[in-house]
Amino acid sequence: MYVAGKALEVIGMLTLGMALLIYGFAEQDMTAELGWLLAGSAIFLLGYALERRSEKRP
Repeated sequence: MYVAGKALEVIGMLTLGMALLIYGFAEQDMTAELGWLLAGSAIFLLGYALERRSEKRP
């Protein structure tokens, strides 16, 4: 679970970066940018929760 959590955190951070670069600077589409930012944040938080849950177990 720890590795899956870390992988989801990385995927979430890459999604945030992609949203800022592609939709924020290149296309200037605020609706798409916000959607991708929310999706990336949700993926990151899911990974963070999985990582924390795996640390609590012995």
